[in-house]
Amino acid sequence: MVKIIISSFCLIFLAFSTVLGEPQDTCKKLKCGDKGPAVHFPFSLKGRHPDHCVFPGFVLSCNEKHETILDLPIPFKFPVKSIDYKAQAIQLYDPESCLLVKLLKVFNKSISPFHFSKDFMYDITLFNCSLAERQLDEPVPCFSGPGYQVYSVASSYSIENLALLSCTKMYNLSSVPYFSDKPANIYLEWSEPNCGQCEAKGKMCRLKNNGTKSEIECVDFSKAGTKRKWVATGTNASTAARNLNIQLEAIPELE
Repeated sequence: MVKIIISSFCLIFLAFSTVLGEPQDTCKKLKCGDKGPAVHFPFSLKGRHPDHCVFPGFVLSCNEKHETILDLPIPFKFPVKSIDYKAQAIQLYDPESCLLVKLLKVFNKSISPFHFSKDFMYDITLFNCSLAERQLDEPVPCFSGPGYQVYSVASSYSIENLALLSCTKMYNLSSVPYFSDKPANIYLEWSEPNCGQCEAKGKMCRLKNNGTKSEIECVDFSKAGTKRKWVATGTNASTAARNLNIQLEAIPELE
């Protein structure tokens, strides 16, 4: 008889347990390491944020060095240096300092949902020099070889007064995300999801409850941790109540 009572209570409890929304407080800020950027929506950490915190294309991961890694659809993995959620911009860096070599291999490939920041696109000219040129910046890392150095110069820069006697012009590169004074940094931006205005208002951006996987909403932080809500479903609730009543009537009265 005890089992019957427990079963009946389970039935009526389940009848009153239609979930209206997922708990959102699990989409909290996380880090791969002490010095890494804070990761929160639209970004998520692989294996650490639940599925309802994940926006397609914005999944980050932690490597064995506790670096935050952005997996782009290219054969190179770049650690994340910083994330500006208001400006919707992310800064990556190449720890091997071979950025230009890598970019030239993948520059025409899609890196969706991201794009290179237009504020950090430059027209440059490459020079092959048989001797080190003191009048130029540091050689392009990983581009030089035995007996020669490769230098990059802004195409808009006048080199008429430079005595580049040991140098030969290689070619011009238009609108590349590389400049000699920032040889290891990559600046990317994203347009969707558009959470920048939400962040600027001091609110939290998240996936919309009961929406599609791409619909977002802007909520106050005080409401971001909404717990589960429960409502009764009419047919199931009444059925469970009748079942409970039947089972209770079958219990003999105690003398």
